[in-house]
Amino acid sequence: MNDVASIKDWDAWADLLAAPPAEAIPDDLPGRWWVAHTRPRNEKALALELRSRRVFCYLPLCVRTSRSRNTGRLSRSIVPVFPGYVFINGDDDDRVAALTTNRIAATLAVPNEQQLVGELRQVQHVLAVQSGFDWEPSIRVGQWARVVAGPLAGLEGVVCRRMSRMRLALNVRMLSQAVMVEVASDLIEPIDPPEYEA
Repeated sequence: MNDVASIKDWDAWADLLAAPPAEAIPDDLPGRWWVAHTRPRNEKALALELRSRRVFCYLPLCVRTSRSRNTGRLSRSIVPVFPGYVFINGDDDDRVAALTTNRIAATLAVPNEQQLVGELRQVQHVLAVQSGFDWEPSIRVGQWARVVAGPLAGLEGVVCRRMSRMRLALNVRMLSQAVMVEVASDLIEPIDPPEYEA
């Protein structure tokens, strides 16, 4: 990658970006695994705080290049592969220390730690060799989703079709009709159905 040194927080993350999977997620970790669901845009700050408290965590990161719509300039930034999530390994005291950062909305217990480690190592392998990849939200046809960015941010509807773009149905049940809108798949996130759907 050209000009990686120009990325604002390159120094803080360079070691993780290129780390081999077994180094990024060692075998000899003594604790249990939790998945921390972070408050919005707190992934890197949480990981840095956990590092300073000597709590092991894994935050898969990649370099993303984007072009400004206004100026046309290219910019590079280091972003989480899974926005909103940091993987923590430690004992109960480490989990409490992580929660006291006030950067976590919830922690999820990991039922199959061996499976999680294997899956995360595969992700890290792709990241370490800087192979191209796409983010794919795990959203199925018929599932409720919310648009998280762009001019349609905040809209919620049912996914009707999945291709390179997703088709979201915005239902008006009183009329038995819906407005269909196409949204890029990387701009939506899965959500629970509203209460009136339960």
